[in-house]
Amino acid sequence: MFNKVSRSKWLATTAVLAALASVLYFWEMPAPLMPPFIQFDFSMLPIIIGNIALGPISAIVIALIKDIIHVIIKGAAATGGIGDLADFMTCLFFILPSGLIYKKFPNIKGLIVGLLAGCFSSAILSGLVFNATVVYPLYNKFILPMDAILAMYKKIRPSSNGLWEVLAIFNMPYTFVKCVIISVVAVIIAKPLEKFILRK
Repeated sequence: MFNKVSRSKWLATTAVLAALASVLYFWEMPAPLMPPFIQFDFSMLPIIIGNIALGPISAIVIALIKDIIHVIIKGAAATGGIGDLADFMTCLFFILPSGLIYKKFPNIKGLIVGLLAGCFSSAILSGLVFNATVVYPLYNKFILPMDAILAMYKKIRPSSNGLWEVLAIFNMPYTFVKCVIISVVAVIIAKPLEKFILRK
């Protein structure tokens, strides 16, 4: 979809997309059918655009800058930076398969396959595995007891039992749907942005 750009254009566009992602990260809204500490935002949109236009390295830089700025401005008081770590890994697990597949097959089929692979990867590896093994244990240790966390899920589904179960029922599908929604938007607006990306 996009051609190669100069190093200066790569840096400038990455910086612009990182700034946009940082702004979008603060426009959070409650996620339906999820505990209140989980918010929906469109900050992945510039990351996916960067991934399509400039490759996975650009997308990783955008995600990293976005999360660092979020911690600096908002402070680590709310989640101790754990939420931003979770966000970065969600982006990373999406970026790598989607970006590498599209780089290998730079056509519409490669784009769609790559985006779907990224959605599944992020949902399983971040929404389930990384949350269960790293994020929620850190929350339990520094922010909120695990019983209190699970209680929030049980308010939505009283029969919920255990961390892995609630993550498989709630977080994994939510992460997948979120990635799909933002990927669709990214594909829709990517073509109009092509002239901006390639403009000298």
